[in-house]
Amino acid sequence: MPLRSALKERGEKKTAMLNLFIAILSLIIWSSIAIYYFRSPLMQWFDNRFGKDPILPDPDAEDGPTHQTEHSSAASGTTPADKAS
Repeated sequence: MPLRSALKERGEKKTAMLNLFIAILSLIIWSSIAIYYFRSPLMQWFDNRFGKDPILPDPDAEDGPTHQTEHSSAASGTTPADKAS
């Protein structure tokens, strides 16, 4: 009887390991299918989240395009309509 008990215990361990292996394998397969199906939106998200940001122009640079505000046009004494003509 001890031999049967040992074999039965060994078989239960094998079944438990087989169940664990099947569960892990199914998680890998399902996740790979989901990643493959949503690869385009995922790539866009990763690029937006971790990609390099574009270099913005320096607002203090003198050679770059300047930003004209109401204060600067009032200080010069001309209106935008006068500048357009």
